[in-house]
Amino acid sequence: MKARLVRAGVLLTTAGVLLTACGGSAPAGVPGIPAADLPAVSGGLGVDPVITMPNGNPPGRLVVQTLIPGGGPVVGASDYVMFDVEGKVWAGDREIVDSFTDHQPQGLPLAVPTIPAFRHLAGERVGSQVLMVVPPADGFGSAGDSEADVTAGDTLVFVFDILATMPTNASASGTPVPYAPGRDLPAVRMTPAGPVITVPHGVKAPGNLVTRLLARGSGPPIVSGNTVVVQYTGVVWRTGKVFDSSWQRKFPEAFQLGAGQVIPGWEQGLGGMPVGSRVLLIIPPGLGYGQSGYPPDVTATDTLVYVVDIVTAIR
Repeated sequence: MKARLVRAGVLLTTAGVLLTACGGSAPAGVPGIPAADLPAVSGGLGVDPVITMPNGNPPGRLVVQTLIPGGGPVVGASDYVMFDVEGKVWAGDREIVDSFTDHQPQGLPLAVPTIPAFRHLAGERVGSQVLMVVPPADGFGSAGDSEADVTAGDTLVFVFDILATMPTNASASGTPVPYAPGRDLPAVRMTPAGPVITVPHGVKAPGNLVTRLLARGSGPPIVSGNTVVVQYTGVVWRTGKVFDSSWQRKFPEAFQLGAGQVIPGWEQGLGGMPVGSRVLLIIPPGLGYGQSGYPPDVTATDTLVYVVDIVTAIR
């Protein structure tokens, strides 16, 4: 992976939350807040929603409203959840995020959400559309977020389409494939905490990309444009040391195949693999991090070894 997509370490504040549900995509109001004082939302599931801000000031408390109830699994409080989201700042009606237009669903571990309010996706069902009105205390707090163009006093409005949910320790579900590394390839041992990769001592790394299927999934092959959820561990061939691991962070990661969000060795080695597979990748420097490396562990000349579990893919 090139970078983590989620900032960790934010805790939830639960005071003043209103939870409601209604059957359509137009908010019906909540106790103490007339419908006319809430943002209006048009568009069904899978459609880029149109959010229309009301006249007047925001309600001053967190509102979570199920606009379209889904029929899928319930999102757990510690799950990793995938969703499409559009977000706006109430004042000025300016957009800050829109994964619908970009066709790039987002992934989030609810135990370490980007902002506290997102914890309230727990209890919703996959297939639901959810409106959130988020005051500063449940958003980016007194600091705001300059990168997202959010100031300290901004109330935020989000519409989520919930696409998938899974435990944070989700892994490959496929059938194991015999793998005999011999003297020239790394050994792989799976543990509850993820793979242990042992690089052969004193052996020169392969000069080309090596792909070995360790477990064959039964799902469809992943293709360019898919948003793929993976667990992985990566080690440096030269040192044998782990330099990056979703298992160590204790939640999976998501990326869009074919969008340049991951190193070329992942693009080439994972494309076409079935969902549910576990894949060993040996990636030469030219298909890794290139001349910049990945300081402090990976230099421009390092070969990388990954074990990647393809947990699911969203098309």
